[in-house]
Amino acid sequence: MKRIARCHGSRYSPGMKAKLLTILLLTFTLGAALATAGTDDPPTNHNALRKLGRGFANVLFGFIEIPNQYTKAVSEHGGSAGVTYGVPKGFARWIGREFVGVFEIVTFPIPAPAGYKPVMKPEFPNEDYEP
Repeated sequence: MKRIARCHGSRYSPGMKAKLLTILLLTFTLGAALATAGTDDPPTNHNALRKLGRGFANVLFGFIEIPNQYTKAVSEHGGSAGVTYGVPKGFARWIGREFVGVFEIVTFPIPAPAGYKPVMKPEFPNEDYEP
């Protein structure tokens, strides 16, 4: 039976480890410095891919309109308005988002409305949320 010899030391010298760590830190630091998001500015260029993504977002996350509208009604008009006004409005907007989402998915290559503009405002379901 052949025995495998165990190596007690590392294959890398301490100098090599320090160089590798320095290169990794510089790479991540430089990458983070160059990556600017600019999330405060709304997008100006609407295109077919954005319309397709907006359609999927509306279909998958349209139900978020119910708690959004409930929260808005409670903050603006009080607790009972959340149930009597916010929930039905959220349900109606949810159904609307589902239909608009399907429309945008099916027609994403067609620039309708002009310039691929969103059919519903706000453009995405989560943009209307106010905690």
